[in-house]
This record gives sequence, structure tokens and C-alpha cells, in this order.
Amino acid sequence: MGASINTSQSEPLFVEWMRHRQQEQRRHQPVVAQRHATADGSEASNVHAQEVAWAERHAHERRLHDSAIAQLRHD
Repeated sequence: MGASINTSQSEPLFVEWMRHRQQEQRRHQPVVAQRHATADGSEASNVHAQEVAWAERHAHERRLHDSAIAQLRHD
């Protein structure tokens, strides 16, 4: 019984986190598209660095997501 209570308490936090993550992705997509459309050779390394930073954050968020799912399954 205690596990189901903990899971029901964790679920709203997970849903909130997932919504926030989706909002960030929706906000980021037009920015990347605009950078690609307007980038010239002088900005290429800066655009690439920003995309790498975003990819690293995205990978970190994915690991957090996987960890949260695993924790919910074990509770």
C-alpha cells in the first residue's frame, strides 16, 4: 500500500517535469531552424557550439527521465 501512495505522489511531479521538458523543446525548435537559415560561415562554430550544448542538456534530461521512470517502477 505504501508504494502506491508514493507512486501517486511522484506522478504529478513527473507529469509537471514532462510538460516543462516538452515546452522547452517546442521553444527551442524554431531557434535552431532560424540559426540554420541565417547562419553564415562566421557564425558556424558558434551555432555548432550552441547545438552541442543543447544536445548535452537534452541527453541529461533524457537520463533524468529514464531514472524517474525506473524509480516510479521500483516504488
